[in-house]
Amino acid sequence: MDKKTIFHLIFLLLLSAALIYLTGSFLMALGIMMLLLLIDSFLLRYDNKRRREWEEQQQAMEENEENDNDSAPSGTVQRD
Repeated sequence: MDKKTIFHLIFLLLLSAALIYLTGSFLMALGIMMLLLLIDSFLLRYDNKRRREWEEQQQAMEENEENDNDSAPSGTVQRD
């Protein structure tokens, strides 16, 4: 596991312990944690989708620039 995953797990454990302490009920804390994990999952999917679209746009722009550079005239004019 990488450091980001370990940090995420530690954060969730601390958050769940704090929720149990604040609510005084394991079931209430469990429900809140389930909602938070659901929201976290949706945000992760949204972020990955946006990042993938952005990378595709960047790749398309780079390909267009390469194509423009390849088809550009070399500066010499052919005369008949």
